Order: sequence, then structure tokens, then C-alpha cells
Amino acid sequence: MKVEVEDTGLGIEPSETDRIFNPSYTTRSGGTGLGLAQAHKKVQDKRGGQSFTSAPGRGTTFTIVLPLVAEPPVAAEDSR
Repeated sequence: MKVEVEDTGLGIEPSETDRIFNPSYTTRSGGTGLGLAQAHKKVQDKRGGQSFTSAPGRGTTFTIVLPLVAEPPVAAEDSR
């Protein structure tokens, strides 16, 4: 499954692109910097991928790709 989310905000400066998924990194006053870090971790936990394109002053598009079939749960007797 592929999901794209696009905005028309300020965009992400090229100098910031390698840090946006780091916990506590934010460019907003009063921001926690946890939103993108948590979303990135959840996508990775589901064996998905996440990428983005951005144009400063024009906006950003995030693309999330998740597998359609989840791994089967581990049976109780298998985990002993």
C-alpha cells in the first residue's frame, strides 16, 4: 500500500533533510520533534519504507509504502 501526503508549506531546507527523522529535532518553537521520528519508527516496524521530496518555499511530499500482508503472529507455543 502506498500513501502520499503533500503540503504547500515552507518545505524542508536541504541542510535539514538528514535530521528530520531524528527524535527531538524540530524547527518549530515549542515543538517536540517527535512526530516524524515516531511515524518513521512505526513504518520501519511494519517493514515499510518512507521517503520525501521537498522544495523550499513550495512544500513537501511524504511517501509511505507498507506491505499489504503482515507477517503472521507468533503462536504462543512457538515463543516458549
